[in-house]
Amino acid sequence: MSPTLARAVRPLEDAWQEVIDAVLKRRGAPSTKDVQKLAPRLVELSHAYNAGLAGDAARVRVPLDARIAFSFARDVPKGAGAVRELIGTGALAASADRVVRIVDLGAGLGAMTWGIARALAAGSAAPPRIEALLVDEDGDALAAAESIAREVTAHPDLNAPAIRMQTRKERIAPGMKLPEADVVVLGQVLSELDVAMDPRERASKHAALVSDLLARVVAPDGALVIVEPALRERTRHLHAVRDVLVAAGTTVFAPCLHASGCPVLATDGDWCHEDLPVDLPAWVVPLARAAGLRWQRVTFSHLVLRRDDRRLVDELTRTGPRVHLRVISELMRTKGKAEVFACTAEGARLRLRRLDRDASDTGPGAAATTAWSALGRGDVVTLTQADQTEGRDAAATRGPIDERGRVSGTAQIDVWPIRK
Repeated sequence: MSPTLARAVRPLEDAWQEVIDAVLKRRGAPSTKDVQKLAPRLVELSHAYNAGLAGDAARVRVPLDARIAFSFARDVPKGAGAVRELIGTGALAASADRVVRIVDLGAGLGAMTWGIARALAAGSAAPPRIEALLVDEDGDALAAAESIAREVTAHPDLNAPAIRMQTRKERIAPGMKLPEADVVVLGQVLSELDVAMDPRERASKHAALVSDLLARVVAPDGALVIVEPALRERTRHLHAVRDVLVAAGTTVFAPCLHASGCPVLATDGDWCHEDLPVDLPAWVVPLARAAGLRWQRVTFSHLVLRRDDRRLVDELTRTGPRVHLRVISELMRTKGKAEVFACTAEGARLRLRRLDRDASDTGPGAAATTAWSALGRGDVVTLTQADQTEGRDAAATRGPIDERGRVSGTAQIDVWPIRK
């Protein structure tokens, strides 16, 4: 992985504060430095989203100024994180002779588009050429998105990716006329639609919408990306939509490494989401503190679908006694062991543990010890049984995990670099 790609998911730089403050000033709103005036609006913003208000109701109650001052900076890294593995595998790439086309549905301020653009720029040798269509029923939000784009152009010191942006005020619906795109993104949209419906009917309806977009709008080698808040019910709804799509034969690129039913849904109250070590920019932290909101790390759930059957798991080496999995919990340390929950390439949800007595400070085992102790939610991991010499006991040849979920002390532990 190149050093530039390692920076694909990062906070907005300090110079972005000037962009945001200029947009707020044009609206007659307090600047991000006026914490006392903006903080109550952030509290209102938080209450509206946490209450699960849908579409029209949420937009009436949520102050747009708070979205500009806080939500934009919070959401840009989510857009980057959702496409990071696409870019890392070359499944989404920018080049000097290719324009990357983005259709951002429910775009609001365009944070998802900016996140994708920044990730593309981090993974490209040359500045990417990007055309984006932002669609939303909220005309005021789209006007603010255009204002942000204009201010970015006026600040060349930002070194931000160039985006040729258009906006369209329209409600999202099946069959809507849209241009073909390399990436179609639904950022925090599904969880705001049809909230009063029966959960199964709702999942089927949203899967039909996604399937329609994938078939008609996404380019043959393109992707459809869904990003949702990392809240339990909203994420479990996304899991349910995924299962309907998978049952119909849709290809999931990420985060899942399998095409089976989601094993997380079998456990009440469980859900799978991302938690990346990316904090809010320093200039947003005082606002978050004053409003009682979290500024540490970025959390979200996502689903990446493709038309060309390309999958993340196919990018991993699959020869030999190896196990590919994605970590779906934080590392849990208890006496004598460190454990994680993981979802395997076969669609099983496992509780895995590595015993402290298998840890090593020297030799080949040292790297495995370091890798295991640093595991976090969302990491893609390959476990390889390193001891395969003829004549060793049967336990060493069964593979890196025994029937009780214990990871062998001789297993090699590789964390896929796109995650780190």
